Amino acid sequence: MSFLAADPVIIRKALVAADKVSHLTNFFQAGRGPWNPKKDASDQFDFVILGGGSAGCVLASRLAEDPNVKVLILEAGYSDDVLSSKIPSVFPFKFDTDAEWGLRTVPQEHAKSRVMMQPRGKAIGGSSTLNAMMYHRGPASDYDEWGQLGNPGWSYEKCLPYFKKSEGFNDPDLPPSHPQGPATQRVRKLKYETHDPKYHGTEGPWQVTFHNLYGVSEGFIEANIAEGVPLNKDFNGESTLGVNRIQTFIDRHAVRSSLSRAFLKQDGVVPGGGKRGTIRVVYGATISRVLVHMRKGVNVAYGAEFVDHTNATRRVMAVREVLLCGGAFGSPHILLASGIGPVPQPLIPHIHTLPGVGANLADHLGLSITFKARHRCPTISGDFSAMNFPKTLFQYAARGIGALSSQVAEAANFVRLEDIAPEFVAREKANGTWQDRASGPQSPHLEVIFVPCYSRKHSTILAPDMCNYFHMVALLMNPCSAGTVKVTATKTAAKTKTSTRLGEGSEQIQVETVVDPNYFSDPFDARVLGEAVKFMRRLGKRLHDHPDFGGIEVFPGEAAVPTGDDRALEEFAREYSESYYHPTSTCRMGPTSDLLAVVDERLNVRGIERLRVVDASVMPKLPAAHTCAPTVMIAERCADMIREDWSDPDVEAVVSKL
Repeated sequence: MSFLAADPVIIRKALVAADKVSHLTNFFQAGRGPWNPKKDASDQFDFVILGGGSAGCVLASRLAEDPNVKVLILEAGYSDDVLSSKIPSVFPFKFDTDAEWGLRTVPQEHAKSRVMMQPRGKAIGGSSTLNAMMYHRGPASDYDEWGQLGNPGWSYEKCLPYFKKSEGFNDPDLPPSHPQGPATQRVRKLKYETHDPKYHGTEGPWQVTFHNLYGVSEGFIEANIAEGVPLNKDFNGESTLGVNRIQTFIDRHAVRSSLSRAFLKQDGVVPGGGKRGTIRVVYGATISRVLVHMRKGVNVAYGAEFVDHTNATRRVMAVREVLLCGGAFGSPHILLASGIGPVPQPLIPHIHTLPGVGANLADHLGLSITFKARHRCPTISGDFSAMNFPKTLFQYAARGIGALSSQVAEAANFVRLEDIAPEFVAREKANGTWQDRASGPQSPHLEVIFVPCYSRKHSTILAPDMCNYFHMVALLMNPCSAGTVKVTATKTAAKTKTSTRLGEGSEQIQVETVVDPNYFSDPFDARVLGEAVKFMRRLGKRLHDHPDFGGIEVFPGEAAVPTGDDRALEEFAREYSESYYHPTSTCRMGPTSDLLAVVDERLNVRGIERLRVVDASVMPKLPAAHTCAPTVMIAERCADMIREDWSDPDVEAVVSKL
């Protein structure tokens, strides 16, 4: 038995040890490091960014394009300039380590009372340091729907320039001598490397490329085409429907292009100075609350309280604005811990009532099935075995190719139910139970991701032997179920990874995040995932019939969960589905008529001056997309809004008098 293939604990320990060595070399880079009370406490910052995740990195970099601006980022984690963040395919082994928050749901009533993992990145760069690097924006109609929900500045026409602004698309047809040409020796797969240039930007810092594609991943694409799913030229182009390989934010050297690496690692960005403003990145800073006071009858945010790496409580002031970038779990937590939310929280002074804080939680729930491939079918599982791993390591180190350069989720389809399960749609409509939350006829109901390895339960369960495996996972793009993020506050409780602390001395209050996605509270979601299993099995049969790939289902198996038993399929969905890391909408954007809107169209928190939320929590509705690219777009757009709002020389004078 292969220890590399069979024991994820060993892999995690090895990566954690390697990361600790890396931290020794980059801990005190210029402009980065833990809070320095002698220097930092006496400094003044125009903008204080709470959370150095995907949005926080983009926002800081763009605001610091103004040479007169000083930006402070408070980040609970540390540097992502570590081995486990650079090598694309090892990201699943960062789950349940100090590189992520370790969040869990409350027992899910409609999902067999399971307590489920909710992995979120805890490092500069946030979840972009440990996600699957899938660059996908979603259908245009999803953003048009945002506009129709009372946010006209967020239509697709308004958003597209900001998607393109951040993107540094690497055209695969460029020669190696070109600065954006290939720097590895990967094998080209011309049929699956098409794109539509008018939808892509090439000058942005966030690198988007094509990289590894296993032959069996190609087989998945061809199996879809045989099932009537069209080949899509560009998932980020005119339509997102169809099947193809996934564009990925891995750079030309086969290194993950996290948002920290893209926006804060360029020469001169941190600490900046000269033609740029300055950026100070503080590591090990756990945000406790936003500081708010009343001026002339108006609530005004003026800074933040946090706990530094020595466990000391600190405060920092913002000359202009406080920008909350904590993500779909962190941002509502911080607002609630600050006394901003639906109702007064025990032990937390209530400042302002906002009913929508922590409401509307939506996520892409996924359900996978696993297949054993033929012995001659290369997969990540086989290449990670003890026998093959030395070769795999050499391929990546010397040539930038192979299993370690894979984003793991190599190919995908985006489909509508009427195309893959017309009988199901007809039956649901006849029963009066059909629900279509998609934004339009070009918005998918399901995504099926193809992964050329054995992996279950967030990679805590790997291949039991040295054989080759692959699996498919179906994501529910438009869930009908919705949940909440709340907090609980207790006096002097032991601090955990997911808690923050208020106050000092004997009156310390620990505030814990309480995540309840309420999965499957609407039974329609389970029925849709049951149909997805039927579709994945049809694709698996086509791969089984291929002479090179094969494909025998080993989990759950037809005998355990028969295709013809809808009840068994629904129960399988409730028992084995997992989050696929796209929580949104807990501080949603909306007009004044939307009683659950937390921020306005310019992302200002309603009723609190000089405080904005800038991350996935403001999305009015979960898009049928991988949420990293939309989150970056939101930060790009908000940076321009902030510049516009402060471009009037009279604005600063007016605000300073509040």
